[in-house]
Parts: sequence; C-alpha cells; structure tokens
Amino acid sequence: MSALNRRICLGLMSTMLLQPVLAHRAGTAPEGEAQRMQGGGINYAPRPAVYSVISVDGDARMVQLRAADGRTGNVYVAEDVYDLSKVKPGDKIRVDFVVPDSKSSKLSAASVWPAE
Repeated sequence: MSALNRRICLGLMSTMLLQPVLAHRAGTAPEGEAQRMQGGGINYAPRPAVYSVISVDGDARMVQLRAADGRTGNVYVAEDVYDLSKVKPGDKIRVDFVVPDSKSSKLSAASVWPAE
C-alpha cells in the first residue's frame, strides 16, 4: 500500500471515529433528546431531572411525568427500581433514565428518588 493510500485511509478512519464527538459539540442531538458523554461514548437518554407526576399505573408499572418545560411522557419503572405505591399524582420525583437500545425503545427509569 502506498504512503498516499495509507494517509487517506487513516484520515477517513479518524474522521469516522470523531464524528460522534463533533456532532455532540455541534449540538446535533436527535430531536427531543439530550446528549451527554458517558463512559467514553454518547448517551442519548434524557438527563436526570426533577419531574412532576401526572398519573401512576401500578399494574403496567408506568408513570406519566411532566418536565419543567411542559413536555410530558410515560416512563416504565421496573419493580426493583422503585416502589410505585409511594408515588401519587402531584409528587415531584427525580428520575435518571436507561439508555434506549434496540431491544426496547420505551423510556425506562434507571433510578427514581423523591425530590425535596
């Protein structure tokens, strides 16, 4: 392989590896989702924040939440994450989210705490 071909290949590989970092710095996150660096990669889960509880469905383990900016969404909360019997509409809770993957696209809570 000639020196010119090696330089071109190395330049292309470097560009491909830097693309996520450059996209993060340019603010090109997917619409409605915040990016943050985590473990050397990009985490597309929403940032942990305090949300208002709109409704609780204990059977489906779903909580409908409202963000400070007015956006709402349903969040799945596994049994081992938080006891939903302690939550009622009007409560404020702090939620950290699981990074969505190809197995499940639903928004899931990684941890839940009562907000003070």
